[in-house]
Amino acid sequence: MEFRCPYCQAPIYSRKNKICGVCEKPLPEELLFSDQQVAELKKQMDAEEKRTKEFEQQIDDFGDHSKHVM
Repeated sequence: MEFRCPYCQAPIYSRKNKICGVCEKPLPEELLFSDQQVAELKKQMDAEEKRTKEFEQQIDDFGDHSKHVM
């Protein structure tokens, strides 16, 4: 679903920002993420970053291990 600023009709790229990035007018609350939604998104992003780092570490560990096997 695409959200647009009610004042200038510009697309809203981040529902965390409280003002329109184009006309700089305050966006109505119903177009914004709630504080709870922002917290949940941050939690999900942190978990994904952790999984990525763990996966990268596994790749590094495997590469280090394979150098000693040969």
